[in-house]
Amino acid sequence: KKIADQVRATDRDIRDVFVSSNPDFVNRMEDYGNRINEGAPVRGLFEEFTETVRRVFPN
Repeated sequence: KKIADQVRATDRDIRDVFVSSNPDFVNRMEDYGNRINEGAPVRGLFEEFTETVRRVFPN
């Protein structure tokens, strides 16, 4: 809750904040960021990212 409150304090339009300490999930998110920074096509990454988030946060 503390982290979510801090994130929302930066932008009032942010509604949902998801926090995970799952190291596999964190590594995947870092990998997505790296791939985007390296110029990987975002279209394929978007679907993969969405599926990963849905598996970790099903609600």
